[in-house]
Amino acid sequence: MKRIVCSTVSVLISLIMLSCSGGTSSQQATSTTPCPDNGIPEGGEWITMFDGKTLNGWRGYGKKEVPGGWKVEDGIITFSAISATSMEGADLIYDRKFKNFVFEIEWRVGKAGNSGIFYTAQEIEGKPIYYSSPEYQLLDNVNMPDAWEGVGGNRQAGAVYDMIPPIPQSCNPYDTWNKTRIVVYNMRVIHYLNDVQILEYQLGTPVWKALVDKSKFGIASNDPEKEPAAYELMLNAGKEPGYIGLQDHGYGLAFRNIRIKEL
Repeated sequence: MKRIVCSTVSVLISLIMLSCSGGTSSQQATSTTPCPDNGIPEGGEWITMFDGKTLNGWRGYGKKEVPGGWKVEDGIITFSAISATSMEGADLIYDRKFKNFVFEIEWRVGKAGNSGIFYTAQEIEGKPIYYSSPEYQLLDNVNMPDAWEGVGGNRQAGAVYDMIPPIPQSCNPYDTWNKTRIVVYNMRVIHYLNDVQILEYQLGTPVWKALVDKSKFGIASNDPEKEPAAYELMLNAGKEPGYIGLQDHGYGLAFRNIRIKEL
């Protein structure tokens, strides 16, 4: 069964690459080289999202205030589950929506660290942030259980969580800094990790639907790991401006140098 699933994911990845390149040859369809960053406008001025001193501009998902556990130390945003006042709903969002943009952030996780970046999130009462937004996975790839690799690496650092693996994998070890860049333009999404383009895909397409169907956000009622309440929200991701969010996930985290440029 695992071999069948892996094969299905490989076909989906090939379709993503083929759609990006616009080509028809078998070589183009099976290429693992991410598409070139073309057709993206230069955009406006960079907006600084973190002043290095405060969490001004940020708040909790579904909250007016910053949740416990988040603080600023030595020019770095940190999160520690030990000091959190609540382990529920501690995700952090920037209090402004964006649709077409380039987003950059540097991040660090501790040993076995696990977190994520959301970039088309909608704030929906009673629903978690990850129901409405693809997640750029942040992870210590080395010290996590094998289950965190997912299928073909689609839960590793830089992945679209549970959907698209990063190729190549360019993550630095735990306790060292990594740089993420996410480009969203006209429903086209590009992930970079440490200045290497690692994946590209298009929201709102049949290929995107197929990826959602195979992920934990699919609607198979006989699978207890599925979260079908997220299905329609995930299919519609990116159609409206959304929030940028940082996931708490209960591990020590650090973020710095956060900025965005609208396109």
